[in-house]
Amino acid sequence: MKKRQWLVTILVSITALAAVTLVINNFMVEKNSVDSSTPTLEKGAQLLLPPIGSPLATGPAEPDPTQSPANTLLTTDPNPVTPNSLATSIATLLPTPSPEQGIIPRKIKIPAINVDTFVEKVGVTRDGNMDVPQNIWNVGWFGEGGYKPGSPGNAVIAGHLDAPSTRAVFWDLDKLKRGDKIILSDLTGRSLTFEVTNSHIYPYNAAPLMAIFGPSPEPHLNLITCGGIFDPTTYNYNKRLVVFSRLSIT
Repeated sequence: MKKRQWLVTILVSITALAAVTLVINNFMVEKNSVDSSTPTLEKGAQLLLPPIGSPLATGPAEPDPTQSPANTLLTTDPNPVTPNSLATSIATLLPTPSPEQGIIPRKIKIPAINVDTFVEKVGVTRDGNMDVPQNIWNVGWFGEGGYKPGSPGNAVIAGHLDAPSTRAVFWDLDKLKRGDKIILSDLTGRSLTFEVTNSHIYPYNAAPLMAIFGPSPEPHLNLITCGGIFDPTTYNYNKRLVVFSRLSIT
């Protein structure tokens, strides 16, 4: 029971995986007309994951570990969550994949929806939530405690849905269909191709958690973003879109 409660905490926090959005839809603009200024949060908008705050940036950019705090936008959730004792790594719940299996992804390409961007490695925040990519045009691989893409198990990559006045990297994720390709590559140039098998929209608090994050005898890759309706009273989307894929053997 405790194991499932912990996984519920992880998926619920994928709250963040919609990025920040305005409740009023007419503030949305096309990706091709992205404003050059950094998005700012407004009341009724929500970060992708962390309940306390995280940096955001616009435009595809490689993560810079030396970036000065002065160059990032820090925001605070209107309803911060008090850290709790359950905020331990999901690695304590899942088997550790062999280091010889899989890759550490650095780039992701999804030709069907014109995604070609960087992959950031994320873990869990001090509040026990899955962390969020720092850039709204990057994606976050759940690498600290999760599975490597290409190893047996369910690797998870999450991306923002939108931000104030713009759409983000996974805005078109719902357009993927069976057979579409997802290509991951690491720093050495090694690449793996996954094929979409199906997708499903779940209530944010009623998803098959082990099927998304848990072990599997075969290599799978699951992409997650927010969906459904944004509720300004809870600062949360009421749905989660999950795209399931499996390693393509050629």
